[in-house]
Amino acid sequence: MTAQDFLDWMEKMKVTKAVEIVDLLDIGRNPAQGYLNDAKAGRDVELKRTVALAMSACARNLTPWGTTKGN
Repeated sequence: MTAQDFLDWMEKMKVTKAVEIVDLLDIGRNPAQGYLNDAKAGRDVELKRTVALAMSACARNLTPWGTTKGN
């Protein structure tokens, strides 16, 4: 993913810090900080497919499969 794509996603999700990425995507702090550092430095962000899919789901306000909103 390009750095700008990642930064655009952050803006859409209204997040500015790695800890907010951790909470949204349920990933570790180190990977989240690495993604943030890469994006801010203008480097492409190397994501696992599952993380990219989670980002898409969050951007579309989807809930995990088999759950209802509010759970």
